[in-house]
Amino acid sequence: MDKIRYVIVGSGWRSEFYVRIAKAMPDKFEAAAMLCRTEAKAKQMEEKLGVYTTTSEAECRSLKPDFIVVAVDKPSVFKVSRNWLDKGWPVLCETPAGLKMEDLEDAWRFHCYGTRFQVAEQYHCYPRYEKIIEVVKSGVLGDPQAVDLSAAHDYHAVSLIRRILGVGFENAFFTGKRFTFPVLETAGRDGIIENGQIKDSYRIRMDMEFDSGKMGFYDFDKIQYHSRIRGIEIRIQGDRGELSGNHLTYVDSDGIFHEETISWENPYADLGFSEDETAIVKMLEGMKQYVDNGTECYPVAEALQDAYFSLCMEKALLHPYETIQSQTQMWGY
Repeated sequence: MDKIRYVIVGSGWRSEFYVRIAKAMPDKFEAAAMLCRTEAKAKQMEEKLGVYTTTSEAECRSLKPDFIVVAVDKPSVFKVSRNWLDKGWPVLCETPAGLKMEDLEDAWRFHCYGTRFQVAEQYHCYPRYEKIIEVVKSGVLGDPQAVDLSAAHDYHAVSLIRRILGVGFENAFFTGKRFTFPVLETAGRDGIIENGQIKDSYRIRMDMEFDSGKMGFYDFDKIQYHSRIRGIEIRIQGDRGELSGNHLTYVDSDGIFHEETISWENPYADLGFSEDETAIVKMLEGMKQYVDNGTECYPVAEALQDAYFSLCMEKALLHPYETIQSQTQMWGY
């Protein structure tokens, strides 16, 4: 595969991932430019990251990248993506595809009209989740019936739950509530925090009951991504076995009981990549394949369903303990 060249639109925390990847893997990736809104921001990011920056969209187009990475703030992500799609450019946008139903519906219409549009939903590409999904697909658990997930938020969690359970575009009933608890700050995006304060943090519990009767139990703490005292938990139950963390138990077709420990490796750990960065590498590779041959790296319909279910979750939180039911959307099949 030729070197993958892309322009990054946006200069926030998320956009920096795409620069770091290109710098760490210069034989495979090139961040041709970062498009910033102001000259001051462009200068700041160029000095910070050593990436070429500009405020000129026309200049970005002249660089002829393979595709555009849209990594702006969430409320703007679809508007900015649509701008580039309108001009005929392939777009890989950060999650979610939209924060409103109108945006999700427009995104589907753009996709149906033949624009080259993908959403960088990367969680299923984490090495640990790839391994977990591989175990589920192997059939050792039998038919997966329920998953308890305390590992990711909103649409990311939805994408994992739907993929693990294999429910496709089934509708679901949502019931949940947001709780508030005090917790000590121990880390953040910039690293470890010592002498932190005890602050209130919300925790969300949500039940998703799919049409097939399969269940997703969602549990997420606001500080969970950046905390040394809040961990990741996942448990999957099938009719023949259970996977809890890395502990696998099941009974095979001959009636023999098995107890195993599963493991996974980060193929880019030697580059200092987190699982998140490793997953983004796979999304960038997948986007290039999509541009070249039309094979979707994460189908737009899947990304829209994840975002739509996230909206259903938000609605359920506005009405604690009331049941919110999803409806089949134009991308469902």
